[in-house]
Amino acid sequence: MMKLAELMQPWVRGDIPECEILGLHNDSRQIKPGFLFFAYPGLATDGRLFIPQAVHAGAAALVYDPENWSPADHISSNFPAIPLPGLAAKLGAIASRFYGEPTKKLAITGVTGTNGKTTIAYQLAQAHNLLGEHAAYVGTIGQGEVTALKPLINTTPDALCLQELMHQYEQAAIKQVCMEVSSHALCQGRVDGIDFQQAIFTNLSHEHLDYHLNMQAYAEAKALLFAMPMLKWAIINQDDPYSQLMRQQSKAKQLISYGVRENAEVKALSWDVSLKGTELELISPWGQHELIINALGFFNIYNALAVFTSLLAYGYPVDKVVAVMAKLQAAPGRMEIVSKEPYAIVDYAHSPDALENVLATLQNVKKGRIIAVFGCGGDRDKTKRPIMGRIASQYADITIITSDNPRTEDPLAIIESIESGIDSKTNLYKIPDREQAIAKAINLAEKEDIILVAGKGHENYQQIGNVRHAFSDQAIIRRLNKQPAQI
Repeated sequence: MMKLAELMQPWVRGDIPECEILGLHNDSRQIKPGFLFFAYPGLATDGRLFIPQAVHAGAAALVYDPENWSPADHISSNFPAIPLPGLAAKLGAIASRFYGEPTKKLAITGVTGTNGKTTIAYQLAQAHNLLGEHAAYVGTIGQGEVTALKPLINTTPDALCLQELMHQYEQAAIKQVCMEVSSHALCQGRVDGIDFQQAIFTNLSHEHLDYHLNMQAYAEAKALLFAMPMLKWAIINQDDPYSQLMRQQSKAKQLISYGVRENAEVKALSWDVSLKGTELELISPWGQHELIINALGFFNIYNALAVFTSLLAYGYPVDKVVAVMAKLQAAPGRMEIVSKEPYAIVDYAHSPDALENVLATLQNVKKGRIIAVFGCGGDRDKTKRPIMGRIASQYADITIITSDNPRTEDPLAIIESIESGIDSKTNLYKIPDREQAIAKAINLAEKEDIILVAGKGHENYQQIGNVRHAFSDQAIIRRLNKQPAQI
């Protein structure tokens, strides 16, 4: 609870109406009596159009963006309404003030990059808990304690929701927050008002170009995380070509690099990857150590180096960190082994780089054939579709193109776009029904083959049109494996 005048004083000159504010929201459907409603233009719709609904629901006051808009036709003249230009960019700071600046009482790590965000943030939260620090995770697979995650709509929630979450974490005596930070969130100011202690850069590859238009704009969006004023540590993948941009933009008090190929401060010297996991030897400012990680894939070496570096930067004893690394479990849908003989692996890979990383890893450990099942999401970046088709056909012995989340696009049109990148049509199947595609892979597979079902990972739905239908790659694989093979 806070007085409206006390809350808005830093941003508003002149008189501010007297009233008590019990909560904040920018969705009129979530307004309760006593709430402050924020109304401003969004990407999909204009929140100012829903002011009457917010008032009807009991909003105590309104803060709105006045650009090209007047409240006169929407509310009575005596209703408490405050115009605030550029409101969307100020939401984080306003919400932080309302909730008592919760992020100043938390150690927050932000992880950004195309691939690896989920694994790093999820495993960091696990590690903090194992090392005795109560931790929460925020990202693609949900939010909260890793053993009891709750769903989120976006990888990074909006500024109001995020500050409320941070307040809840602080009240629950959580000390560490490990957060995925998407490029959309950085561009849209969703993490404004968050005091990050650490920022981790994983890598940058072809993704979200429907939003950013080109790789340079995409990279500059990611670099915004490293320009946060309160940042203590910047932890950067030295091997990535965009690492130099992150360095240039960084305002962190300390910067440390990790990698495999370049002269990184935390560097993997040697490694052995198998279907059972990965062993690696590394050297760092903390000495030379051997790590065992329960993760498959060369790219997971980078993820492990990032987690290792972050934990040591927070001051944990190196021997305890080494021991904990061996106990960390993979995030759901990230190179998740669902069954064996034949191996069936589910992975979230939905960008060209991610798909290539996964398939290249499987090439190095396979004894039989690789059968790849994947699609591309509808209403998203169309330029990556033929690229992913080409990658799949290069690495997989059998390619099955299917539907991902087609959304409002024609699934067959998406499949044709993917197929356009494939030269050889030998051992190529096009099966729009994802369950039937998985069934085909299982029926084709022999004992030593590896089936990769890529693109959806942890998701428990498939979006067709505007409807989300219950769907889980893992559940379907388990169910089909119990049925007799169909010849």
